[in-house]
Amino acid sequence: MHQVVIGTAGHIDHGKTALVEALTGTNTDTLAQEKERGITIDIGFAYLDDNITIVDVPGHQKFIRNMVAGASTIHIGLLIVAADDGIMPQTIEHLQILNSLSIKTGITVITKIDLADDDWMDLVVSDVKQLEKNTIFEDTPIFKVDSRSKKGIDELRKAIISLSATIKFEDKSEFFKMHIDRVFSKKGYGPVVTGTVKSGRLRVGQSVEILPQNLKAKVRGIQTHGGDVLEVNNGFRAAINLTKVDMSVLKRGSTLANPGLIMVTDKLLARITMSAYTKWSLKNNQRVRIHIGTSEILARVKMYQKKIKKDESCNLIIYLEKSVGATINDLIIIRSYSPLDTIASGIILETTFECEKQYVENFPLDINDRLRYSITKNSSKPCTVDYWSKKYFVPKENIEDQLKIINARVSPKYGLVYLEKDLGHWKKETLSFIRKKSKDDAFHNYVELSNLMQSLQFSEKWASYIIEELVKSNDVKLKSGRIFLAKKSSEVSKEIKKDLKKINDIIDNIDSNIISIKELILLSKLNPKKTKDLVFLLIENNSLLRINDDIIISVNALNKMLSLLRKYFIDNNKMSISDFKALSNLTRKNAIPVLEYFDKNHFTIRDGSNRIAGETLYVE
Repeated sequence: MHQVVIGTAGHIDHGKTALVEALTGTNTDTLAQEKERGITIDIGFAYLDDNITIVDVPGHQKFIRNMVAGASTIHIGLLIVAADDGIMPQTIEHLQILNSLSIKTGITVITKIDLADDDWMDLVVSDVKQLEKNTIFEDTPIFKVDSRSKKGIDELRKAIISLSATIKFEDKSEFFKMHIDRVFSKKGYGPVVTGTVKSGRLRVGQSVEILPQNLKAKVRGIQTHGGDVLEVNNGFRAAINLTKVDMSVLKRGSTLANPGLIMVTDKLLARITMSAYTKWSLKNNQRVRIHIGTSEILARVKMYQKKIKKDESCNLIIYLEKSVGATINDLIIIRSYSPLDTIASGIILETTFECEKQYVENFPLDINDRLRYSITKNSSKPCTVDYWSKKYFVPKENIEDQLKIINARVSPKYGLVYLEKDLGHWKKETLSFIRKKSKDDAFHNYVELSNLMQSLQFSEKWASYIIEELVKSNDVKLKSGRIFLAKKSSEVSKEIKKDLKKINDIIDNIDSNIISIKELILLSKLNPKKTKDLVFLLIENNSLLRINDDIIISVNALNKMLSLLRKYFIDNNKMSISDFKALSNLTRKNAIPVLEYFDKNHFTIRDGSNRIAGETLYVE
């Protein structure tokens, strides 16, 4: 049988701890202050059997933070109402909290039945049934017990065991996560943290990350229900002995997880619903207490309306005063800063997002709509399946199933996730950008990939994929990393033709047809930018060749030099710089850059101060 965690809930002095002791034989009030005052202050733990743990929580309003820490990790709620008091403020508040968390079902227990007559008891039961309408407790069993005399205890115990056997555990994630609810040190072993495993599994010897501290530790040992085990799974109560971590950094509210999966953030996008019982309104920029897992963090809420009242819902941003390790779909409880009251509950929709009104307000609640919305918002820089798997804290297989449901695509070469409509949009934007650039710049009838990425805010892989798709559809051509419109005319104006001839004439009439850009600008008397653009066009048309950033040469002159080199190496094994100067009739100022160009393109190979024939010299 799978392990099940039961959690008590109810008003102070309604007999929660006494009930747990009657069921298990364990008094969960272990603190001296608890025994002295006769009230539960912190969460306590007892075992009903080998597979069932009962978490006893405090009922006093001042200790609700501890109650939420305990309730956040349970599977079945045990709502306890004293027969003599009936429904009290924390009965209602605890029920709200249980109903807001991922608890599967519940049992209601009327305690102290020796203090009430039958008519009063019927009234209490009727009130409880009315209170439990539209909650997880609606139509669940109600038991009447007396913890002192043990009346009704056996029947309740059997019902808990029977109900626990019906709980189905769906491990929504293969990734391990556990909210820490206790920390202590054991002599000879060191730090131990406890909690209920929320997802995945953990084995002895594995490394874990402690969040939000971003600290790594190693699992030395694991216990569950007091016995050593090699691993724990989703739903198990676990005591985990850690090494390579300082005891002082461990505390309730931290999260234990597989390393590198959960992002630490101080900003959350959440969908919240105000409590049906609250008298509060939640206002923009209001300071509140946020409960996530076993942590309580002060925060302020940002919403794009003045306020929301009881039973109303909205999307809002939560600015946390301390960072937290949170995942999408984590449930939250919102309590007022002062005086303390549970006012709302919600779900985390996003942990990385734009703080923009339309984005926040339109963010969907449905998990598939949410994934579709996020993919579109990231459509200029699409992410991989692995990215979405880690972001949603679920296995790749789950994300792949979701992607099929929303008809998303995955690019075969790059593994990028996108929607067909988004690809169509960006293909149109890309073509429009290329057309505009080609029209605006007479010298450059192409766009570089880097320019496209910068202007349209594309990732390199996404830009490459879009261009590949446009090449397939014969909209563009790709040459040496430059993107040309497939149907763009390469015809230039008469004025440019005239200037091109001027540049060609200068180079044709200079010694060896080699010149620096600076010298060409002086001789042509043209604008420096225009001169460089004209040179670029001539290079594109294979009339000129760039030796380095400053020196150009006519292609014909270079080919003649290569021909002279081939003839030279028929009778010679090596060539000095002086030999090359005599052969090419170049000055040393130009000969050195040309030789370096030859070396770079493997026409020659440098051998000390000499050159030998390279592997591409004889390739025509």
